[in-house]
Amino acid sequence: MKQVVSKDHIIANLLSGKMGKKYEGKQVVLFDEKVYVLPEDDKESAKFVERLVKQNPRSTPTVAFVPKKGSYILLIQI
Repeated sequence: MKQVVSKDHIIANLLSGKMGKKYEGKQVVLFDEKVYVLPEDDKESAKFVERLVKQNPRSTPTVAFVPKKGSYILLIQI
């Protein structure tokens, strides 16, 4: 039986460093419980996400930046 992992759990692991250095300092997209590194070019990134959505239009992609170890993240709540 396949274990379903939530996007929140994956994002928490990315931000806590538990998913390794593979994603540090990169923009990623979470889609169908998988993490993909986005190309550095914005237009290529947009095309990549469009292709993912076309493959499975029922899923919603989540784009995130994974900071390098030792970076600070400022959260502002209003």
